[in-house]
Amino acid sequence: MDDKHGNKLLASYALFKGLFDNGKDIYGVIAEYLKKTISDKGLYNFTLDEITRILNIEFEFNIPNAVVKTSLNRIDNLTKIGATYTVNNPNDFISNDFNEFEQDYQSKNETIIQTFIKYVGDIKQKKLDDKEITTLTHSFCNYILDKQNGNESLEYITSFILKHNNDSTFKEQIDKIREGVILYSGIKFNNDINNFGAWKADFTIYIETEILFHLAGFNGELYKVLASDLLQFISEINQKAGKRVIKLKYFAEVKTEIEGFFTKAKYLLEGNSKPNPSVTAMVTIINGCKSISDIQAKKTDFYELLKRNLIEEDEYVDYFAEKNHKYNIVSGELIEKISKELGKDANPYLKFLNFISIHRKEAFENNFENIKAILLSGNSTTLKVAWIDLLKEDGNVPLATTMSFLTNKFWFKLNKGFGKDSLPKSFDIISKSQIILSSILNKKIGNEFENLQVEFKNGNLNEEQVKARLVDLKNNVRKPEDIVKDNIDDVLHVITEDSLDKFIEEQKHIKSKSEQQSLENENLKIELAQKVKNESELEIDLKATKKLIVDEKIKQLNILKNIKNPIDIIAEKKYKLHKIILGILFILSFVCGFVFIFYVDWNEFEKYSYFIGFIPVLIFVLYFLITEKEIQPQKALKNHLISRKELEYSKKYGEFNFNIEEYNKLEMEMSDIQMNK
Repeated sequence: MDDKHGNKLLASYALFKGLFDNGKDIYGVIAEYLKKTISDKGLYNFTLDEITRILNIEFEFNIPNAVVKTSLNRIDNLTKIGATYTVNNPNDFISNDFNEFEQDYQSKNETIIQTFIKYVGDIKQKKLDDKEITTLTHSFCNYILDKQNGNESLEYITSFILKHNNDSTFKEQIDKIREGVILYSGIKFNNDINNFGAWKADFTIYIETEILFHLAGFNGELYKVLASDLLQFISEINQKAGKRVIKLKYFAEVKTEIEGFFTKAKYLLEGNSKPNPSVTAMVTIINGCKSISDIQAKKTDFYELLKRNLIEEDEYVDYFAEKNHKYNIVSGELIEKISKELGKDANPYLKFLNFISIHRKEAFENNFENIKAILLSGNSTTLKVAWIDLLKEDGNVPLATTMSFLTNKFWFKLNKGFGKDSLPKSFDIISKSQIILSSILNKKIGNEFENLQVEFKNGNLNEEQVKARLVDLKNNVRKPEDIVKDNIDDVLHVITEDSLDKFIEEQKHIKSKSEQQSLENENLKIELAQKVKNESELEIDLKATKKLIVDEKIKQLNILKNIKNPIDIIAEKKYKLHKIILGILFILSFVCGFVFIFYVDWNEFEKYSYFIGFIPVLIFVLYFLITEKEIQPQKALKNHLISRKELEYSKKYGEFNFNIEEYNKLEMEMSDIQMNK
């Protein structure tokens, strides 16, 4: 792909969105591209297959014949005789608006690409040659267009995008291209783009471990949002269908992998080894755990999360049955060919893809809704294998895909529309760049962690040096959401620098100086070492003593609790009895008053009523004159009850010779110890 062709592709997708914004539907947009193809190629006659092939080659689309056929019906001055379409003059289809928009977008893209080339040149501190520029352009275009082969120079592409996040012109143009890609992707592998919302065929998504960890938030909040968006769309489709047409499952092997992951977490928590700082999920799981039971609790919560989201373990057991042999894609020859293309053993990445092939059987593989099953993977190698020509015929849906691909498909199916607040997070180029740059960074750190272990095993680094390096590696790890404009340079520095070799050289230099210094200060070192040893032993003794004291206090507190609880029950019963008596007295007073009124002549009662009514007023006035305080009956009753409760508890503690002061003091001490841990 040369600069011109790459720019043209970017412009094509931006134009795709631009035409859509001007009120055209998808078929109308494609009709404009067809007219452009007819005029540019000077086509006087063609078949459906021919025009579809030319269109897809010219713009690197993969639009199905059925969609092209409907779009051709939108074009005037086009005659169909049998299977052949005829035009009188291809120049009649020239669109000045199309060409004008295309040139405008190409100009804007050219500016972006040149700025990117300069950015990379500045980082590398050299003038890039033509070959390097072509490669960078190719990679940049493929990245923006979500093409599978856009895997070169990703650290520069992603950092460049994140650096220019606040450039409104840049962002507007990239967003337009991306939204064009989204529209096109909705058409791809879809013969009927009119039937929005309705999903009829049964479809199962088999999810790998990494994606399940995304949903749990083990790999960061951004991944969690992306996974949640996808599940939300699936839920909406199922609701519209009135049943679970789209099911979510994970293979038994994935269950084994998850169990092994949590088992390793327990092993690491016990201090048997250090976790790889680049494995974010492991670090997240261990973080905050103080015991094996804490790890177990997180595992239980994880499976509950899967259950709530209706993600079930696969129960199919006939993968290796004779009836499925013809759908088996794994053979010695295929493994050998793919392994050669990958540069490593392909067998581990083919197992789940083979399971998907068995589930699909003779499914119509170029129509996304009818493929029956797909693997949702977060493993870049698995995804690469799924797109290899040996496994995927041209135009067919791959056996495995990404969250972004599925989100796009379901979003388009639900006819969600465009707009600032309507697009899922997975469509955002910034989010994509954060994810990829984080992945590159953490992979680099993971490799350095492995090299660190090798260097330690070979004796090039001692334990203290390894610990120091581990701290540095941990500090460099970034979740996607942690990568922002302000730390891009630091991230790039870690990625591009061979920091382990540099560290080893520094450590060797330090070691040399240290050895020289040790010869001069041996006695001092011995004395210091002895002092440190004594202090360390003292610290250990203090810790042990402190632990014994704490354990003794806990034991003592538990004994006192066992004594106190039965006393509290007795005191509480006495207190409740007092409340019942008070309640009865109030009720009796009311009853007596009612009886008195009922049986005494009203003329007689009236005399007494004035006197009785005046008594409370008199009491209130006298109380205020003496204390200068108002009487609040409800508050007075509440204070009485509190005092009574304290009295009852105090009496019972006295009767049983229980020292409540000692208990409260001990409980406060234990609370302070827990807070200061």
